Amino acid sequence: MADARRAYVVRDAGSPSRMGRVFKLYPYTLGALLAALDDARFRSYTEGPQIVIRLEGTTRTVFRRYEGGREVEINRPDT
Repeated sequence: MADARRAYVVRDAGSPSRMGRVFKLYPYTLGALLAALDDARFRSYTEGPQIVIRLEGTTRTVFRRYEGGREVEINRPDT
């Protein structure tokens, strides 16, 4: 069952100061997560770097980044 306050988003990676264009919003389900990961990976071949974000209310968490069809490490600030 999808939750109205949660979703997955695939978008162009962009830069820290300017977020990339949103490709698609997916419901918060396992099937939609798998589709989002596949879409981001395939889009990264031709559309440039792609990120997958988990939205929970107003909190956004980038948890996957794809470049050239492969998953790459996400640069996170030191905490």
